[in-house]
Amino acid sequence: MAFPKVALRGRDVILLSGFKSESKCEDTVRRGVIVDARDKLVLAAKQDPDAVAFGYVAGEWVASA
Repeated sequence: MAFPKVALRGRDVILLSGFKSESKCEDTVRRGVIVDARDKLVLAAKQDPDAVAFGYVAGEWVASA
């Protein structure tokens, strides 16, 4: 499975964990992801603006690359 990319602060970042597919959650054909604690992800991206990947660990988003 490929890791999804989401737009944050004007650029794309890769999510390594902390997401689930919308098509698995609902009976729709849409393609997208549901992000856990998106507000915390935005804050983590603001704190580490050079990061290109984030993972959701122990309830917090961590810059991974």
